[in-house]
Amino acid sequence: MNCPFQRSEQDSTKEDRTIVDRTKRVDYAMPADFCRMFEDRLDHLFTLALLLTADRYKAEQCVVAGLEDCLQANAVFREWAHSWARRTVVKNAVRMISSSSLRNEAKTVARIPEPDTLADGITSLPPFDRFVYVLSVLEKYSDRECSMLLDCTVEKVMAARTRALQALAGVGNRNVPPETALTGVVEGLRQVCGEVL
Repeated sequence: MNCPFQRSEQDSTKEDRTIVDRTKRVDYAMPADFCRMFEDRLDHLFTLALLLTADRYKAEQCVVAGLEDCLQANAVFREWAHSWARRTVVKNAVRMISSSSLRNEAKTVARIPEPDTLADGITSLPPFDRFVYVLSVLEKYSDRECSMLLDCTVEKVMAARTRALQALAGVGNRNVPPETALTGVVEGLRQVCGEVL
């Protein structure tokens, strides 16, 4: 006699197929995807880390640690993988340039000794102002996201961005539009980073 609560083999197979179909629809990033992404976007990720840390060695450590974090992370949707990778690099930079030094330096005023390029100007900023500038202006993080990452208030983020923009206002050629100046920064950093890579 068949028990009414017992599933038949046919029902079991149908349910298993449904589960498989549902998992096929969800496209998660695999470790090979992260490795390929870090390889393809190494310039961007290293530049991001270099601008945040202002130190090549620390930037390399941030990128390597970011890849390790991505490989050990929970499942991430494939479409979110690049954002996840950038965020791991940022979090490693925040950890590396300890939160206490970021908070203490938030009170200092940026005095940039006539840097030649915008990249020099950015790396010359106090760490807190530099982090806020890179994250909010270059990476387009919201003030709230910056405040959460840097463990501070939104008001401190806004004040730091204002200080950084004021400090960087006179850097380089004043007649160059901002988007052209930024392209120059990226190209200059690629040349500098090319020696390391």
